[in-house]
Amino acid sequence: MKRLICFSDALKRLSVVTLLLSSALVGHVMAYDYSSIKQQVNAAIEENTTWSGPITGPKISSKKQLIFVASDLRNDGVNSIAKGMTDAISNLDWNLRLLDGNGSKVRQAAALSRAIMLKPDGIVLGGIDAKYHEQTLQAAQKLGITVIGWHAANTTKVEPDLGLFTNITTDAQKVGEIAASLAIVDTKEHAKVVIFTDSNYSIAMLKAHSMAEAIEQCAQCELLSIEDIPLDNIADEMPDTIGRLLQQYPRQITHFLVINDLYIDFAIPSLIASGQNHHLLPKSISAGDGSFEAYQRIRNQSFQLATVPEPLFMQGWQIVDEFNRAFHNMPPSQFETPIHLVVHDNIRTIDRKIGVYDPQNHYREAYMRIWK
Repeated sequence: MKRLICFSDALKRLSVVTLLLSSALVGHVMAYDYSSIKQQVNAAIEENTTWSGPITGPKISSKKQLIFVASDLRNDGVNSIAKGMTDAISNLDWNLRLLDGNGSKVRQAAALSRAIMLKPDGIVLGGIDAKYHEQTLQAAQKLGITVIGWHAANTTKVEPDLGLFTNITTDAQKVGEIAASLAIVDTKEHAKVVIFTDSNYSIAMLKAHSMAEAIEQCAQCELLSIEDIPLDNIADEMPDTIGRLLQQYPRQITHFLVINDLYIDFAIPSLIASGQNHHLLPKSISAGDGSFEAYQRIRNQSFQLATVPEPLFMQGWQIVDEFNRAFHNMPPSQFETPIHLVVHDNIRTIDRKIGVYDPQNHYREAYMRIWK
């Protein structure tokens, strides 16, 4: 291959990234079509004001107790899901309690165990990978506790083996693909990218694989490096990593493709410290979830070109609706929110004060009609 790949020194990360790259190189399933890629990017940028979610379902159950077990409430995505759920139950006689894992696997496991001991009607696994807690989740299932994940698995399909009733997420593969596609379009098929991911999360690896595959399908594009940096180590590792990359690939990197906006937060100080002309520095594209800081950067055209946000408040409402379906012994809705790109041209749709992608598709009214 023509590409020189630079990976982290850690052996574990090296094996993970090598596997990711290898699978991308052999994963050319779809034919490359630049005009189609441009159309997909333009479609993702368009504002969607039509409700495409469920329109039928059971009336709302009464007096339900839910516990939200968060991976880390400092994460804007996780925090906003909890806010969306709080908004959804504000007119119901349901109760929501929050338990914070504080970004630690040990604390997340402890919080989940505590939640089960409290015997609620339902538990939300917020941003915690279910595969690390299979036995605990199966114990919850045996106790009759409904567990719904948000970014707890790769897809929205029912995961009975994991003990999940359903999992709420956009299509991680499509998210990664559209992020990489924007880099291809932005450079007119000459993107030279570095991908940042976290192998602790299967959904992050799926996004990274999709990004790598999309770049590899572009003959004149280059995948320079895949960096495996855990989300909870970003603050410590990003400064040295950015310095190394800029030195190793001087004025070559066109884009950083990241699985979360947090990587960009901690890349910027090193980018500024490099002393290079702002226009020569890599642009960043995030494959989730959309943060207040990300929207500010996109609005100011400063370091970040785009993000692929989740409609977090809307997904909070969806979680409540999915619980209600479970309480009525009905299957999940299987609703998967459409992919959306936020760029400078459509940043006006993001409320400056709220800093969350909240589509104007009347989802609140749609769910309230179902529950009446």
